[in-house]
Amino acid sequence: MCLKCGPLIKAIDAYIEKADGDLSDTLKEEGYTKAKKTVKYIKDMEDGVSEALLDETDYIVGEVEKAVDLEAFAADIWPKVKLNDGVKAKLVTVFKEQFDKSMPEFVEAYIKQTDRGLKLTQVSKRTTAWIERWSSDLGEIMKLNSHKEIENILKKGLENGDSISAFTRAILDSGIRDEYYKARRVSVTEVLRAHSVAQQEAFMQSPAVEEKMWKHTGEYRNEPRQNHVDMDGQRVPVNEPFELVGADGGTYECMYPRDPSLPPEESINCHCICQPVVSEEILGLSLEERQALQQEAIDEMDDEWERELDERNKAKAGIEEE
Repeated sequence: MCLKCGPLIKAIDAYIEKADGDLSDTLKEEGYTKAKKTVKYIKDMEDGVSEALLDETDYIVGEVEKAVDLEAFAADIWPKVKLNDGVKAKLVTVFKEQFDKSMPEFVEAYIKQTDRGLKLTQVSKRTTAWIERWSSDLGEIMKLNSHKEIENILKKGLENGDSISAFTRAILDSGIRDEYYKARRVSVTEVLRAHSVAQQEAFMQSPAVEEKMWKHTGEYRNEPRQNHVDMDGQRVPVNEPFELVGADGGTYECMYPRDPSLPPEESINCHCICQPVVSEEILGLSLEERQALQQEAIDEMDDEWERELDERNKAKAGIEEE
C-alpha cells in the first residue's frame, strides 16, 4: 500500500474530473502538444478500458454465483478464475492500439516544435518496443490489482463467515465497480506518459536538441511535490537520465517525467514536462544536412537497441561473451 499517495490521489481526482474542454485548455497551458487530440485519445482509451473492466466484473460475479458457499469458491473456483481471467488480453489490445495511434502523431508534433523543417519518417525500434512491452506490463498490473481487491474482500468474507450473496454484494459495493472512474484515471495517466515517451523520441531524432530541461508545471496542483519543484530547470544531455531524489530519500534515474521506472508516488499526477535545449548552430545547417543527421540518429538508436536486445537474449540463454 502506498502510504504517501493520499494527497496525490486527491490531486489527480480533481484533474480527472475536469470536463474535456477544460482538460484540453489545461494541457495546452502546461505545454502539451495536440491538446484537443490528446483529450480524444484519453476518451478513446477510457471507453476501451471501461468496457474491459466491466466484462471482468461480470465474469467474476458470474463465477461467484456458481459456488455453493464461500469456502468452496475460495478453494475450487477462485484459482480457476484468476487463471482464466481474460482482462489482461483485452486491456493490452486497448493500450497498444491507442499508443500505436497516438505515438507517431505526438512524436511528429514535438519534432516540429524543435525544427519545423523536419518531419517524422519512422519511429525508432526502442519506442516501438516500449509500446509493446508497456502495454503488456500495464495490462498485467491492472489484472493483478483487480485480483488483489477481490482477494481482500474474499479474506474478509471468510473471516466473517459471509454467504455467497453477502460476498457478491460486497464486491458490487466496493471500488471494484468504479470501472469508469478507474478507466478515466488510467487513461489520463497513460496518454500523458505517451507524451513523455514521444518527447524523448523527438528529442533524440532532432539533431539540434543537445540537452533536455525538466520543467515543473504546478499551476494546477493543490499539493506540488517539493522534490519535483526542485527539479525545475535541471538540464542533462538528451540521451542521459535525470536524477530525481524521491520522497522516500532514494535517488532514481529517469529519462523523463512519468518514466515507468519511477515508483508510483513519483509518477501519479505528475504534470512535469521536458523542454528541448537546442543548438542554433545546428538549426543553421541546410535542411538536407539536418535530415541526414536525423536519419543518422535514428539508425544509431536502432543499432543501440539491437545490441541491447542481443545482450539481453544472450543473458537469458546463459551465453557469455568471449
